[in-house]
Amino acid sequence: MRRRYDAQASRAALLSAADALFDERGYEATTIRDIGERAGVDAALIARYFGGKQGLYLATLEQEPRAPLPADLARAIEHMLSRSEQRGLGPIPLAMVSPTLSDDMRAQVRQIIGRRVVDPFAVELAARGVPGARLRAEVLVALSIGISLTRASATLPALADAPLAELLAVLETVIGALQDGGG
Repeated sequence: MRRRYDAQASRAALLSAADALFDERGYEATTIRDIGERAGVDAALIARYFGGKQGLYLATLEQEPRAPLPADLARAIEHMLSRSEQRGLGPIPLAMVSPTLSDDMRAQVRQIIGRRVVDPFAVELAARGVPGARLRAEVLVALSIGISLTRASATLPALADAPLAELLAVLETVIGALQDGGG
């Protein structure tokens, strides 16, 4: 007897498995096969429901809120940089610098990064009375992503090799000027 196919349950199982694996291993170290095995469904369904691994990753980001970033912007930047070093770069930072994104994917990435990072930064800056809070929030995000990408590629050796604490000490003045309204 053939088992009844439940698309909604399969989709939910894939989302749950992917969310757990991306959190445990990071984006790059998680394979489509691993996700399918953990979900107990055919990994080919990832392409059907999500368009591929990147679409599945974006769907996991959309499904539930994550823990908020630290309110102190310097600590938030530290959190983002250390996370990218521990887990590697996911599709969001890579998508943010890709000139080949479709308009739909660009809008989805903009919404995710806005809701999870830019909006909270802008709210924090506006609460401090910092002028141009949204622009400054976006600069902080771009700074973090640019540094993460450059460290990962090792194209600037001093930046790539610097311990995180030393890098944060160098960034302290820049972050301070952005968050305190200077500059």
